[in-house]
Amino acid sequence: MTSLHAYPPTTMVVMDSVHSALVSIPVACFSLTVFTDVIYWQTSNLLWLHFSEWLLLAGLVLGVLALIVRAVDYLVRGVRPSWLAVVGAVVVLVLATINSFVHTTDGWYAVVPGGLVLSVATVLAMIVTAWLDRDRSHYV
Repeated sequence: MTSLHAYPPTTMVVMDSVHSALVSIPVACFSLTVFTDVIYWQTSNLLWLHFSEWLLLAGLVLGVLALIVRAVDYLVRGVRPSWLAVVGAVVVLVLATINSFVHTTDGWYAVVPGGLVLSVATVLAMIVTAWLDRDRSHYV
């Protein structure tokens, strides 16, 4: 059986696995931010605000790293993701960045109402982006 691609299947599996692993962490972090924001809203315990801040930071760092891996994959192997999915991923990261800045303000106003609304908007943008990327990447 011959492959149409210049790279062995193991390279394709490794790159896809690395990208999938990197994408799953921001999804979990941004989703948990909604959870920690709701708990902070209900309890006013600053610990939950700090959890939200750290979750946003971890999600942003690994989300940018996942975009870099996907860009390298595009440049090296010619894997072309859906442009709607790329725009959606950038929108998610921009919303999360704004949310991170909102969460750095002091006390109650860091979460209620702006931080909580931005956290929910980020999760909704992730859902829409996943729906747009349902066809997955294809080769040039």
